Amino acid sequence: MNVEALAAKYHDLVVTACEWRAMGLADPHQMAADAFALLDSRRDHDLRDLYRAIEKVVQDAYRNYSDKISILDRLRVGAVFGGPTPRNPADEFLKALSNLRGRDRQLLQLRFWDDLDEAEAAEVLGTSIEATREHLAKAGMRYLSKLTRSHPDLAISDIIDTLSSIKPGIYRRYGTTGNL
Repeated sequence: MNVEALAAKYHDLVVTACEWRAMGLADPHQMAADAFALLDSRRDHDLRDLYRAIEKVVQDAYRNYSDKISILDRLRVGAVFGGPTPRNPADEFLKALSNLRGRDRQLLQLRFWDDLDEAEAAEVLGTSIEATREHLAKAGMRYLSKLTRSHPDLAISDIIDTLSSIKPGIYRRYGTTGNL
């Protein structure tokens, strides 16, 4: 697919993907424009190429941020005052997600945070739809297992609602939400 067609079809997806990956370090709309600009307009691209461009733009955002913030500022931001913070179920869900293997975490995030369907996720990962479907089922079970093991009181059987509810940011592939 040429860059213009890719941008027309996936613009909202790229804004969403950039937003939660950069966590407020840069404007997700500008990052999306930068991701499309990285693609060579003289050839066709697929979702895998697009996600490589997204990862490059996100890495650049983190690099630019780390170049701007001093060590003292980093220490100030990381300082915690007033004792431990109250337990938040969303934090526990994110912690269980972060403790997964990279490929499991990537697939769950592609599927439930970027709202890719199984065919699109398979294209990004370079696997078949069947392999992606099987991996998704196993990754979901590993996620729920980690959550159950560390916090039995938070164990939930519906992985879709759980992961969708903890997606950072306001942008969604199919429109923004009213929640900030």
